Amino acid sequence: MPHSSDRPVIIGAGPGGLAVAWTLKEAGLDPLLLDREKVACSSWYTYYSSLRMNSWRRLSHLPGMKLTAEFGPWPMRNDFITYMEKYVRVLDPDIRFGTEVYRVDREGDGWVVRTSIGDLSARNVVVATGLHRRPWMPDWPGREEFAGELTHARDYTVPDPYVGKDVLVVGCGPTGIDIAVALARAGASRVRLSIRHMPVLFKLHWTTSVLSQAIKYGPVPHWLVNRASLLMHRLQWGDLSEYGIAMPVEGTMAGTARIGHAYGAIDRGLIPAVREGAIEVVRGVTGFDRKSVLLEGDVSIKPEVVIAATGQRPDMEGLLGHLGVLNERGGRPKMFGADTLPHAPGLYFQGYRLPPGQLPDMSVDAWAIARGISGRSRSRLAEALRWW
Repeated sequence: MPHSSDRPVIIGAGPGGLAVAWTLKEAGLDPLLLDREKVACSSWYTYYSSLRMNSWRRLSHLPGMKLTAEFGPWPMRNDFITYMEKYVRVLDPDIRFGTEVYRVDREGDGWVVRTSIGDLSARNVVVATGLHRRPWMPDWPGREEFAGELTHARDYTVPDPYVGKDVLVVGCGPTGIDIAVALARAGASRVRLSIRHMPVLFKLHWTTSVLSQAIKYGPVPHWLVNRASLLMHRLQWGDLSEYGIAMPVEGTMAGTARIGHAYGAIDRGLIPAVREGAIEVVRGVTGFDRKSVLLEGDVSIKPEVVIAATGQRPDMEGLLGHLGVLNERGGRPKMFGADTLPHAPGLYFQGYRLPPGQLPDMSVDAWAIARGISGRSRSRLAEALRWW
């Protein structure tokens, strides 16, 4: 029999889970957090050292504690780790580390969370395991026989091992851009970036973050967002066709709908590096042939190293796939924030919005989830002011 408890259970002690824990505590509740690792926010310790936030610092703190000015407008990975370590100390949450969560089942009018420390019952469960649990790589023909080094961007930490090497980075999302730029600056002998569909690129500026959030929470039609994002790309970068960079053909919302995850990126040095010749743009990868990488247009190249910046997946099918709460594409939940599905009351999701704003969204949704669980009302204006 499961251990009975009215305490809300939060699966995942990353930034999203801790944000909900803070708001629930403020609402007078005592949540229990479960995490399979041995430290809170464990994934942040494994990210590449040059990672810099895409969202402006003023919008990126979690409930109850600001990211201070000492971290600058765009905090780095280590800055955020320092912030989260302090956040955990102040929050002092009840976290059961080293706890695997196998499955969540509906039983009666509540939930049973089946874990490595036994079954736990709860009226309310918050899933906050994150978007990036399982690295994803296309099943390229011949990749198993590739004679060079093929690795996923999830395993990349610093550029030092690639100094003097010919490297192909696959993927033009934020991670692919960061890695390609870092490799070029560190002294890789050659850096190529494979782009299949050119996303909309934005310059790193606080107005981009503010507009992004305003569009997401305001009544702006998708067609207008698409047109505006394409116009911004054109005005910011002009014609880059001579460098092998085609003009995007779909806006941010259209691209997101097509691929099932975020479409668009903040440029942090890619375009200048391409113009200077430090990074060469090539077409999309179609497969491998022993020592060669095959590209669209019957082109082949022979890099020594291929780094696949092809994204990660939530990987929640085993945990929740039987409940009918996940979308078929990408395995994301159908609802998030305070919204729940009629057949799954009390099951909340934190950190899975699409398109994602990650930290700004986590703060908004944490307050909403606490309101849904506790029944206490809170004005949207008060929630918004918590960002500043």
